[in-house]
Amino acid sequence: MGALTTGCGGTGTSPGQNPPAARLFPAVAAPGDPVWVLDAPQRAGQQGQLRVGGQAADYRTDPASGWLQFRVPDRAAGGPQPVTLTALPPQAGLTLTVLPSESASQDTVLYVAPADLPEFQKTYRARVEQFSKDCQETCPRELQQTLGRLAALELPAFQPLLSPRTAGGLSRPPTPAAPAPTPLPLAALKFPLPSPRTQPKEFCGQLAAALPTAGLPTGQVISLFDVLFGGILATDPSTSGHPTQTEAPYKDEPPGAIIQKFLGGPTGSGKGVTIHVLDTASNADDLFVIESVNYYNTVYQNRPYHGSIAGQVAQVVSPGATLDYRQVCDKNGDCSTLNTVKALCAVAEEARKGGRHVVNLSAGGAYPALGLLWALREGAATGVPTAASYGNRDDCAGLVPGDRCNHFPADWSGRFALSAAPQAPTLLLSVAGWDVATLQMATYNRGMLGGGVITPPPSVQAPGEFWFGGLPYFGSSFAAPVVSGVLANWMACQPGVPFLPFVNTPGQLPLPQSVVRACP
Repeated sequence: MGALTTGCGGTGTSPGQNPPAARLFPAVAAPGDPVWVLDAPQRAGQQGQLRVGGQAADYRTDPASGWLQFRVPDRAAGGPQPVTLTALPPQAGLTLTVLPSESASQDTVLYVAPADLPEFQKTYRARVEQFSKDCQETCPRELQQTLGRLAALELPAFQPLLSPRTAGGLSRPPTPAAPAPTPLPLAALKFPLPSPRTQPKEFCGQLAAALPTAGLPTGQVISLFDVLFGGILATDPSTSGHPTQTEAPYKDEPPGAIIQKFLGGPTGSGKGVTIHVLDTASNADDLFVIESVNYYNTVYQNRPYHGSIAGQVAQVVSPGATLDYRQVCDKNGDCSTLNTVKALCAVAEEARKGGRHVVNLSAGGAYPALGLLWALREGAATGVPTAASYGNRDDCAGLVPGDRCNHFPADWSGRFALSAAPQAPTLLLSVAGWDVATLQMATYNRGMLGGGVITPPPSVQAPGEFWFGGLPYFGSSFAAPVVSGVLANWMACQPGVPFLPFVNTPGQLPLPQSVVRACP
């Protein structure tokens, strides 16, 4: 994996050289965690104020390292946020990925190619210990403590992302080893600017494990592993999101009546297509319960189910499709990064064997998990579209102008477009809820009623308000399966995937009849 050369603190600048660019370490952190600005411009001074998104934070100089230290504001928005020193022009590259609070100190998911695992296991402790030794005198105390704890960890057993049952006799070439990472020379600094990660070939053929880092700052762990093993290893927090929730009229109206009324009478049945519902439900049960739902000032206590309702909505739209429930979120609504990645890889593997498949993912979060992105790309490479919930207003609660309200995977929708043409279909649809009462984009969607909060638009809208068993189910979680059903109907008789526009004209039905009624 190459030699490792480390150094802490400032490196100095030789005459005639440009000063190194300011950057953050760690590049990932949770609210309340310390973050350091390395090689800040001298004009920043010894102390001052900066902003994470729109949230203010004070910084001061760390005595050991000479770096500027601040703590992530408690109300910082999740996901990638710009960091700006208030007294200076914006600094290129100063972007902090803010973890949700529940991911602040949890286990960390590691992904590695089988060919690289022996070398990683062999050199892990020596690399961490060497890094810790070189950091001993000149790194912030918090980093020294994290490195000491990491050096003492026992590596867990790694398991394939694809189970033997899923791989089912297909011949998959072994995942090739990554090129050996370039040694980190002192002149290049120990904490370089983060660089985009390249999608590995055959990502779903990799191995994964949950490293028992609970109690350590997850952001520091992820960022340290990127520095130490970034050439061969990828890391994520162990939870990647939650089911998305909110409200609905037309009390006790059958869901089929809502679909007929606001989709203009969809045709087709989706026969021969499998809709994979990645959510709180398995094929046996759905243990999710939300303690309290406020619908039009009426509070419904202990409302059960989430994933099973999403599946039922998809089945109303596409009655002939086969439902396959894959439980990736627990009864408390915490969604496992590793289980979601494994489920997506399993769908991609099934698609390689044949058949037509759609993924419904009515969950998401502010953190852009690498494994989630790469597994979605593997599915897209086999022609599998995913309908992902856009996210609800609760995702942006407490944010201020300048904050970015992120929700992944929906916010990656543009990356999955099949071409650069304006009306190119995408294999990842970001689905917002359409209000069946006001006939326009619902106010429960993410970014609505939040002036100055930055949110990307969805790629499509669909009705997202239904009643089941006398209880309201509403929000982008229940709009996504409408689109999943429409996709299944289309794929039963048409090639590829359709272009679904973002119709934002009040009073106009949100989904085009040319798609909704494409099949007999």
